[in-house]
Amino acid sequence: MTQDGSLRLRMVRVLPAAPGVVFQALTEPGELAKWWGPDGFVVPRVESDLRPGGAYRIEMQPPEGASFFLAGEFLEVDPPALLSYTFRWGIPTPTTGRRP
Repeated sequence: MTQDGSLRLRMVRVLPAAPGVVFQALTEPGELAKWWGPDGFVVPRVESDLRPGGAYRIEMQPPEGASFFLAGEFLEVDPPALLSYTFRWGIPTPTTGRRP
């Protein structure tokens, strides 16, 4: 938890790939849709405005049940070294189908 009471998750992962390839997998809608989510899920749609202040929205479809969404805002974009963004469940949420 941060000093202002908000939650923050910082993930660092070393992958055996060039930074540009990893950045592309995280930011290009077609590439992100190939791997995002748990096994068995598909990603029918990714909307992304890749710039600080820009928004993204990802539709996830489980093997059974209705689609749900997650969304956020890009805070920092510095290809290929840094990508910082917020995260929130969109409407409908994965657990209730209602607003978070």
